[in-house]
Amino acid sequence: FIQTLNQAFFMSLFFLIAAYFVPSSLEKRGAMKFIKDRLFRLGVPTLIFMFMIFPAMEKMINPNLDLAEFYKNGILSLDFLTWTGPLWFAVTLLIFSIIYVPFNNLFVRLANKYSFTVTVKNVLGLVAVIAITAFSIRLVYPIGTSFVGFQLCFYAAYVFMFLMGIIAYRKNIIESTPYETAKKWFISSFLFGVPLWVLIVSFGVNKTDFPHSPIMGGWNIMAFATALWGSFVCVTMIVGLIGIFRRFLNTQNSLQKFLSTNAFAVYCFHPLVVVATSLLFKNITLQPIVRFIIVVLISVPLSFIFASLIRKVGFLRKLFA
Repeated sequence: FIQTLNQAFFMSLFFLIAAYFVPSSLEKRGAMKFIKDRLFRLGVPTLIFMFMIFPAMEKMINPNLDLAEFYKNGILSLDFLTWTGPLWFAVTLLIFSIIYVPFNNLFVRLANKYSFTVTVKNVLGLVAVIAITAFSIRLVYPIGTSFVGFQLCFYAAYVFMFLMGIIAYRKNIIESTPYETAKKWFISSFLFGVPLWVLIVSFGVNKTDFPHSPIMGGWNIMAFATALWGSFVCVTMIVGLIGIFRRFLNTQNSLQKFLSTNAFAVYCFHPLVVVATSLLFKNITLQPIVRFIIVVLISVPLSFIFASLIRKVGFLRKLFA
C-alpha cells in the first residue's frame, strides 16, 4: 500500500526536477556539448552499474557464480540490457534529454504563447491526460511487466512530468506558485487519494491471483480508476511538495550539502551496500519487519559514507559531481 502510494509520484518528481535544468544547460553548452555531457554524466554511470556493480551483486548473492560465464551468457543473449537496476532512470533521462534537443525552440514558442499557471483547470487537465495515456499503455504493458528492464506502465507520468519540468523553467512556475495553493493541492492528494486507493484495492485486487488483478491493466473500470488515481496523486503531490519545500526547506546546512553532493553516487552504488548488509542478516532469526528496519538504519548512512569515499577518486569525483 505504501509502496504504491510512493510510486505514484516520487519518480515523476525526479523527472520534473531533472528536466527543470535541461533548457539552461542546453542553451549554455549548445546541442552537441549538451549531448556529450549527458552521455558522460548519465551513460557512463549506467555502464559502470551494468558491467561492474550488477555482476558484483550477483556474485555476492551466489558465491559459486562463474563471472566469465555470466558475462558471456548475458552479452550473447542480450540480457545485459536488463542489468541497469536503478540506473534505468539515468537511461530514460538520457533518452528524454536527447529527444528534447531538436524541440527546444518549439517549447520556447509554446511557453510564450500559452499560460501554464497552477489553476484547477490546468491541474485536472494534466491529471486527465496522464490517466488516459497510462490506461492506454497498460492495455499492452500492464503493471508488473517490463520491456528490457523498463516498466513502461508508469511512463505516462514520467514523460509528462519531464515536459512539465521544462515548462516550469520557461514559465517560472515553481517560484510563482503561491504556498497556499500548493498546500491545498497537497491536502487534496491525501484527502481524496488515500480513501480512493483503499476503495480501489478493496474492489480491484484479486487476493488469490494478485498479478492478474484488474487494477494491473486491461479494458476494465478498475484499471482506469487506478490510472486516474495514480495521475491525481502524482500531480497534486508534486505541486504540494514543491510549494512546501520552497516555503520551509529552501535552505542548505553542512549536513544537507553533504547529502545532496553525494546523492547521485548513493543512487548508483547503494545496491551494493544494501545487498551486502541484507546478506549479513539473512540467517538471523528476527521478524522480517525488524530486519528491514535494522538494514535500513545501517545501509542508509553506510551508503552515503561509501559514496563519499568513491567520490574522492579523481575521475569518479567528476562523474558523480
